[in-house]
Amino acid sequence: MTELRFDEAKHEYFVRGVRYPSVTQILAPLVDYSQVPRAVLERARKLGQAVHRMTELYDLDDLDMDDLADELRPYLTAWIKFRAETGFVPESIEKRLYHPALRFAGTPDRSGLINRRRAVIDIKKMLYLGPVIGLQLAAYKELFEKNGTHVEDRYALGLRADGTYRLQEFKDKTDWPTFLSLLTTRNWREKHGI
Repeated sequence: MTELRFDEAKHEYFVRGVRYPSVTQILAPLVDYSQVPRAVLERARKLGQAVHRMTELYDLDDLDMDDLADELRPYLTAWIKFRAETGFVPESIEKRLYHPALRFAGTPDRSGLINRRRAVIDIKKMLYLGPVIGLQLAAYKELFEKNGTHVEDRYALGLRADGTYRLQEFKDKTDWPTFLSLLTTRNWREKHGI
């Protein structure tokens, strides 16, 4: 039995019965969707989940192309194009990891080689790949490192509805310390009931 347990319904991670915050929860203070209508957010969330699941099944060679919704096909085209043009082959797919000392958890989308360098990749269904993604990827990189896999590079991959993609590398050296400050603040607030 593994130490890490994930509650799918609540999107919560537990290690030996102790809840660990997710990378997404730690980054929440930097992300504000309050101006976006709830119905729009829900539709985007569901489409994002479908795109993630579709690329996962494709990578596992278990995707039934005949049952694929027309809306998803351009995103798959973009994923296939990305893999062909970069030579990317996933080493890990949606791997749940936790940091035993810092007590946080997350599920990086992919790791694998790009230009013969190991990278962590976060798949997005969006045009704008903002700087908060750099913090997310820095946290995922640290999770891999703490679990025995050296990662050199961090990328966000924006899959688009027109069948194209945008690959953006994140190199800001302040991403990891910034994530750590958010984790520290979250832990302090939780400790003091704020």
